[in-house]
This record gives sequence, structure tokens and C-alpha cells, in this order.
Amino acid sequence: MKKQQKPAIKKTEPNKQNLSEINKISTRWYKDSKKLLFVGLILIATFITYLPAFNSQKEFTNWDDPVYVLQQNQIKSLEWSNITQMFNPQNHVSLNYHPLTMLSLAINYHFSKLNPASYFFINIIFHLLNTLLVFIFIYLLSKKKFWIALFSALFFGIHPMHVESVAWISERKDVLYAFFFLMSLISYIKYLDTKKIGFVLLCIIFFVMSCLSKAMGVVLPLVLILIDLYYPRKFTWKTLVEKIPFFAVSLWAGMMAINIQSTEAIGKFEIFSLLQRFQFTAYGFLMYWVKLLFPINLSAFYPYPNLNESGNIPLLHQISPIIALLIIAIPLYWLFKKDKSKFNIALFGIGFFIATIVLVLQFISVGKAIMADRYSYLPFIGAFFMIFSFANPFIEKLKTKNITLGIIVFIALIFSVLSFNRVKVWTNSEKLWTDVIEKYPYKITQTANVIRVEKVGVITAYINRANYYREHNQMDKAFDDFNILVLANTDEVKAYSNMGNFYGLKIQEALQKGDIQEATTMFNKSMEMYNKGLTLEKDNYEIYLNKGISLAIMNKHKEAVENFQLSLKINPNQLDLFKNMAISYLNLQLNDECIKYSNQYIKNKTDDSDIFFYRGTAQLKNGKNQEAIKDLTMATSLNPKFSGAWYNLSVAQNNIGNYKQAYNSANEALKNGYKINQDYYNNLKQKAEK
Repeated sequence: MKKQQKPAIKKTEPNKQNLSEINKISTRWYKDSKKLLFVGLILIATFITYLPAFNSQKEFTNWDDPVYVLQQNQIKSLEWSNITQMFNPQNHVSLNYHPLTMLSLAINYHFSKLNPASYFFINIIFHLLNTLLVFIFIYLLSKKKFWIALFSALFFGIHPMHVESVAWISERKDVLYAFFFLMSLISYIKYLDTKKIGFVLLCIIFFVMSCLSKAMGVVLPLVLILIDLYYPRKFTWKTLVEKIPFFAVSLWAGMMAINIQSTEAIGKFEIFSLLQRFQFTAYGFLMYWVKLLFPINLSAFYPYPNLNESGNIPLLHQISPIIALLIIAIPLYWLFKKDKSKFNIALFGIGFFIATIVLVLQFISVGKAIMADRYSYLPFIGAFFMIFSFANPFIEKLKTKNITLGIIVFIALIFSVLSFNRVKVWTNSEKLWTDVIEKYPYKITQTANVIRVEKVGVITAYINRANYYREHNQMDKAFDDFNILVLANTDEVKAYSNMGNFYGLKIQEALQKGDIQEATTMFNKSMEMYNKGLTLEKDNYEIYLNKGISLAIMNKHKEAVENFQLSLKINPNQLDLFKNMAISYLNLQLNDECIKYSNQYIKNKTDDSDIFFYRGTAQLKNGKNQEAIKDLTMATSLNPKFSGAWYNLSVAQNNIGNYKQAYNSANEALKNGYKINQDYYNNLKQKAEK
């Protein structure tokens, strides 16, 4: 018997219109209430992580913030002429050309002046926007895999290594360049998906804006090539030609950055050998991956290792190139053999990481640190994409979904707490530098007169914390920090210069007490510090100036003038120098020289009673009573309690026969504490009463 055949089931395919609608729906994650809620939650979590910065104790730090904000004239005006000056490459700031960053700070200043909370608020707004952009970028790159994008964005937002880029006001350039960088990448992916040339134009525009925010944006063309490889996209003449404008912008911005930073920021190549620099590069690369997974013992400053007696760096640094090669090559090789799709994911993730961090891996040293938390801001995106792409299959499987999500959320909570506490470190300079010192302290032992440095700390941290203490009138604490550097026999000029200044203050304190022996002891110590500083930097005008001041305090005016003259050769436009030279020449009875330097000072500053007193007194000694009266009258008008100026004014008025005025001036001098010779006063009184 012939079996009856079952009717064939006809498979229906969605028509082009239906398929188009499906794709539209799939791209609209923001119209899915659950997905939108999750995205909103990661933004809220990120914001909560940074809440400690919103407190009344938040201050600008003394690390770059004075240069970028507190003392920066570029941000004080939004007039068109000033904005054009921001975009002039000759007007770089802190050896960086980033006019868009300066413009953003100028807008900040226009609305909030020097309120640090406002500057941080803008930083956190950009960080939240960047977190959202990371989600969108990974969502598009991963072909709309929601969990990969969500967790990549979450960990970008809350990772402790990113706190420095957000909480440090001067790092506005980091969050700003990353914003335009991500906008450019998203535009490029939209171009690949739609083939609309308008997205290429947007990509270029955002790329230029990224480079104008921070020079690190120049690596974007490398990331575009990685995206081409990941899609994958066939390499043709078209794909190469479309990259030409990007590489042209990179070349322009890169050459500009090198030309600017080569004047100072780039370290001398001969300090470390070529091999050691290669080892530092590998070590930094490894440590960024370590900090990615275990973000503990973070610091605002990671110093270079000390060379041992043989001139070698530590073993870990020496073997870092081998370790780095193994952790990259072995997984990539294994994945290439076993799973090409995972290989492409790993290639993009690691490639993105390398491309966006390669310029700051310190093969050519920029600054004094071997690595920095802020340099991880963009590179970690590649790592997050790779990690959560590999985790995604476990999230999508029902059997492993809950445990995988639980592990991820648990780690996220830990990272969020670490970041929350890390934000507190950036409250002010004292907390910031104390944190660095706790991790990299100097350890010094002293037996009799023998001083031994057991461990070398971070010089920058001690100097900046000492400066903070000095600015807040905590002189003993400031002295202790500088003294540690002196005991350690560091090669930092500022340590000796500032210690000399401290001893200079003690000279004055001793003289006020009438303790000549103590003053002499402090004077000798100040000279020792200044001379030590000059052996390290013979053309330091501040040391010559301050050394001259200490000499003048001890009435060694001839030697003081010699140091002032040396300072003058180095910096001929220093106002304080003119004033100190004027008083020393006055004490040396070189009145014409006193008048000369007083004139130089008064050209630039006309509200200083002291300088008019010096010049007026020199005019008086030269017998030019009318000129003396004019200057001394100005001195008393600026400072009505200036008893010495009142007395000299009385003498000048007496010399030209204005006895009543001279008598009145003498009474003002007496009223303000000047001890007048009784015979002079009685004689003047008689003349005035006639």
C-alpha cells in the first residue's frame, strides 16, 4: 500500500519591506523600555560613583590646575580676538596645543569664575556622555548585542582607573577628546552600514575636533583600519584613499605636538638606554592590563624604577617584553587556529588597546612617570569589548545566565566602591599628594652623620604637598617635606631653593628677636641650600634673587647686588628684582642706581608705597628735595601709616623752608611710631610757630 505523502510545508521569507522594519526595530534600543532602563541605570551608577567630588571641600589641585585655570589668562575672556589666540599654535598651554579644551574652560570661567565644583560638573557630564557613546559604539560594532555594549559602558563609567580623567579638572582634555573620538567612530560605523558619504564627513569633522582637544586623538585612523578588519571589509583602493584625509590630519597634529613638547616635556633620551626604554614600554603595557583587572594601589604618579649600582633596572621590567609578547601572541595564535570569529574579536580588542595607548607607553619619555591612570581612558574600551564579547555566550545561555550576570554585577560593585573612594583622593592637593607619598615614600635612616636612603620616593609629590602646606601657612609641615628631599640628596632644584627660602624666613624671625647668633646660623644654612641648588642649575634666576634677599637681610648689600645682577641677566623683566635692587643700592649709598631700578619698577607698578619711599629717599640724599617731596607724598598717600616716609618727607619739606608742612609731617611720623630726634623736632616746631 502506497503511503500517503504529507503536504509540503512552504517556508515563507520576509519580504524586503518586512525585513527593513525588523532592522529598524532592532536598532531602536532606546524604544525598548527595559533596555532603556538598563542604560539609564549604568549612567546613574556612574554618577553615584563620582558623588564624593560634590562637596564643599573640593578644590583645584596645584598640579596643572593653576596653569589651566587659576592663572590662565586665555580663559578669562570669550571675546573673538581672545578665541582666535587660543587657536594660534604658538599659544600652547603646558606644552599642549588643545584650543577646544581651552575654549571649554573659558566658557566654564565665563559662567562660574573660579568655582571648582562647576569645572568638575562639566567633566562628569562629558564622562556620562562618553559612557553613553561607548554603549552606542559597542552596540553598533557588535551587531546590536545589547549585553556586550551595556557592560562595556558600565565598566567604562565606573572603572577606578578613569577617576583621574574625570576628577582632575585639568584633564578636561581627556573627557573632551574622547567625546569627539567616539563620535567619530560611531559616524564611521554608520558610514559602513549605510554607505552614506555624509557620515564620512562627520567622521573627519569629529576627528579634527578630537585632535584639537588633545593630541592623543591622532591615532583614530588606526582604529578605523581595525574596524575595517573586524567587519570584515575588503581592502581596495577606495578604502585606502578614504583614509588619506585622516592620516593627513594625524600627521599635522602629531608633528605639532612633537614640535611643542620636544622643547621640554620629552625626556632626554640618554638617561636610559634604548633597551631599557623598550622594557619600560612593555612594562607599562603589562601594568595597564593588570590595573584593568585589579585596579588597586592606584596613584596619581607612578615613578620610573631606580637603577641599581650596576645601572640595571629591576628584573620584572627586564622580562616585561617577553611576558607582553606571550600574553598577546599565545591567545591570538590559539584563537586563530580554533575560532576565527573569536580571533577577530580579540584582534580588534587588543588592537584597539594598543593603538590608543601606544603613544604614551614611554618609549620616548613624556614627563617623569612611567604610566598614568588617565592614559587608560580610551584604551580600556577595546579590552571591555573583548572581555564581554567572550562572556556574552554565557549570558545568553539560560543555564549560565544568572551566575554570569551575578559575577559581573558583583565585580562592578567592587569597582564602583573603589572608584567612589578614589574620587575622594582628588578633593585637594594635600589628600592627592599624601596618597602618592603613602605608596611611594622616601625611607631614610640616619646614624650619627651618616644618612642612608633605603627607598626613593616621588619627588614631585613631596614638592607639591609642601607647596600646599606653605600656601596654607603650615610652614612646619612644608619644611619637613622639603627637608626629606634635602636629606635624600635629590637632584631637584626646587627642594634646595625652597629650603633656602625657609631658612631666609628664620633669619628674619631671629633678627626680630634680637638673636644675632641664631640669625647667623640660619643665614649660613640658607647659603648652603642656595649654593647646592645652583650646582644643579646654574641659571636659576629665583635662587639668585632669593639668595640676594637673604644677603640683604644680613646687611651684606654688596654681595646681594652681585646676585641680583646675575638674576637680572637671566630674567631682565622680574619686578621683584628691581625692587630689591633699589633698596640694596640705597643702602650702599648708590642713589642714582636706586633711582634707576625704582623707575623700572614704577613703570609696571604704581601702587607700591615702598618703591616711592626708596626713590624719594634717594632723591633726598641727592639734594633733589622737590622730587623727593613728590615721591614721599605718594608713599604716604598709598600708606598713611608709613612713619619713615612721613619723617623723610618732613626733612625734605624742611630743606626747602616749608616749616609748617614739615612740622605736620613730623607729627604724622611721631603718631605712627617713628622716633624723631628731639632737637630736630623742637627746632622744627619753633620755625613752624613763627
